[in-house]
Amino acid sequence: MGRRLIKLILTDLDETLIHFGLTRATDHAIAAIRRAQAAGVTFAATTGRIRQGACAAFGFARECTQSAVMSNGQLVLADGQLIGQVELDHAGMERLAAELVGDRNFMLNVITCAETMEPVRVIVSDDPNAARHAFRADSDNVVVMDHLPDGPLVKSNIHVMGGVGRMGEVRERLEALCPGIRLMSPGPQVPMFDVAPKDWSKAKGAELLRRHLGIGVDEVAAFGDAENDLELLGFYPNSVAVANAVPEVAGAARWHIGASADDAVADAIEDIARASAEGRMPDFMCEAENERGLAMRARPAGDRKVESLPYFRPRA
Repeated sequence: MGRRLIKLILTDLDETLIHFGLTRATDHAIAAIRRAQAAGVTFAATTGRIRQGACAAFGFARECTQSAVMSNGQLVLADGQLIGQVELDHAGMERLAAELVGDRNFMLNVITCAETMEPVRVIVSDDPNAARHAFRADSDNVVVMDHLPDGPLVKSNIHVMGGVGRMGEVRERLEALCPGIRLMSPGPQVPMFDVAPKDWSKAKGAELLRRHLGIGVDEVAAFGDAENDLELLGFYPNSVAVANAVPEVAGAARWHIGASADDAVADAIEDIARASAEGRMPDFMCEAENERGLAMRARPAGDRKVESLPYFRPRA
């Protein structure tokens, strides 16, 4: 049997590959991805973002999103082709919409055409001015309606207007009301839940891609930081947590590296590219480097190297 190499890179984007405040991945990260691809490694962003948002994360450099696991595993691309699409439970979404349509403490978003480059954001509210409360849009097309849009539903999230302090109570109540769905946090500082099918995750979407490519489970490097990465990192033997990962994710990961603020994932991808070209495993996947990575958790923001870049925009 030949020596095992890393052949597939799966990485979360926000606060893993891309530090909070960057408008896109760094030039260093994009260059590292290209080097990895040149060495025969498949790169797949594994994110809660939809297709347009994933592409924007790389400045629309097409090669960076030819393969991707998007919308928390519900949309899967391989070599530019959509190979998997998992819809949200419609009955559960109907209950969720009925519960939240008149509640000003929440904003329910549903994005149609999420697999395309022209998505439409629908805010489900009986307030015609609800669109002005949206702090981010994945497209310029925002529609407010008091019911769910027609057609298959893939991407949805809930903005908790009262802040992160209410997240636990909100999750418990809404999941009990809508048993066909589950709510996942994209990060501890974000007052928002991603809405996902009850029995689906990034890990299951990633498995569609891995099997399609014919790559072994131990030939995958999976990077993450937040709750919606937990199953992904728990599934793959070569799982990697950034220094700013939540404790549960750090505990699930086999390997540990520096912070997103220091472009640590870009460094790791470059290491994988170099190692693959030389027919070996990357340097950071060893006990000594893992201990260094664990020690970096004491400074989860690192040296904030990326914050000096011209495409960094400080956020409140």
